[in-house]
Amino acid sequence: MKRLLVAVAVASCAFALTGCSTGYPDIAGVWKASDGTPNKTISDDGNCTSMLYRSGKFTAIAEPGMCHIIGTADGGGYTLQVTETGYSEKYTAKFTNDGKTIDLTQRGKKLVTLTKAPSVH
Repeated sequence: MKRLLVAVAVASCAFALTGCSTGYPDIAGVWKASDGTPNKTISDDGNCTSMLYRSGKFTAIAEPGMCHIIGTADGGGYTLQVTETGYSEKYTAKFTNDGKTIDLTQRGKKLVTLTKAPSVH
C-alpha cells in the first residue's frame, strides 16, 4: 500500500509539472464566464474551482479540482484537462486578447468564453 501511495504521489507531481510547463500559456487567475456561471479560479499549482462542463453543460461541484494544459490541440489551441471529484474532461482552449480570453470548446461545440479578471495587487 505504501508503494502505491508513493507511486501515485510521484505520478501526480509529474503530471502537475507537465501541466504547468512554461511552454504553455499561463492559466492561473480568476476568470469570468460568458454563460453566467460562477467565476472560475485556477491557482499556480493547478487547483481550480467551477471549471467542469459535462455534456456541454456546467456542472457545479463543491470540491476544488485540478486544471492543467496537457498539450496542443488538433486545429489549434491547447488541450485543457479538468478533473473534479471523479470526473475528468478535456477541452480545447483557444487564447486570444494576449491570453486574457479563453474560448473553451469540446468536440467542436463552444462551451464558454472566459475573460481574465484584473489582478488585485
